[in-house]
Amino acid sequence: MIREVLDDMASCGIVPTDPGVIQFDLPEMTRFHVAGDKRGTLNGFWRGFSDGLPAGVFGSWKTGQSHNWTSGDHTKWTDADKAAFTSRIEAIQRQRAEETAQAQAEVAKIATERYMALPDASPDHGYCLKKRITPMNAKQDGNLLTLAIQDWTGAIHSLQTITPSGKKMMLKGGAKKSFHIHVGGNPEGRLLIAEGYATGCSLAEMDPDAEVIAAVDAYNIRSVAQSARERFPDREIVLCGD
Repeated sequence: MIREVLDDMASCGIVPTDPGVIQFDLPEMTRFHVAGDKRGTLNGFWRGFSDGLPAGVFGSWKTGQSHNWTSGDHTKWTDADKAAFTSRIEAIQRQRAEETAQAQAEVAKIATERYMALPDASPDHGYCLKKRITPMNAKQDGNLLTLAIQDWTGAIHSLQTITPSGKKMMLKGGAKKSFHIHVGGNPEGRLLIAEGYATGCSLAEMDPDAEVIAAVDAYNIRSVAQSARERFPDREIVLCGD
């Protein structure tokens, strides 16, 4: 069955670098390194059961992919088989959601405490000088420019840090999807959504009558825009490319 799982993973572009991590009937979700991902990351996940109708769930935290897996010929399943499979998959997905929410809540607490304790960022930070921007709504931790990733209430869920040379890092395990970096501006004006923080700072200087947020990266722009529209159904919203 493990060979079946690995073949299904390969067809979805989620290949564990160590096939030995794929096991059945473990009490917790298994995290693994996906071939092609950054070294040291554990973006892949898997959990499966071998008894009854063998089934499982695998995917990638990085891309948001999630796939259900089953063994055997599905065309011969009875209604009872289908119901049992659905129940098992839903149980795995509930566990994954609970584990994710708990882990992200812990990261959010750490991020909030860390951000609130830091001093405001210096305009002389190497990244600010390189990008010719004035840091807005940013803190500084040593030589790291530190940005809060937050929701529309202002609650902090994670942090992004930027080195003087421009290397960007996220807190491990922190939530990002649909959340944003609040750059600043007029909350009564139109909303400008940039991809990254530096572009957001430039936009805020160019259009002080607008409010500006950054989506952190290109993968997050769509979900940030959707959450913005849900929050502000009648507001003018502009997506700003680099």
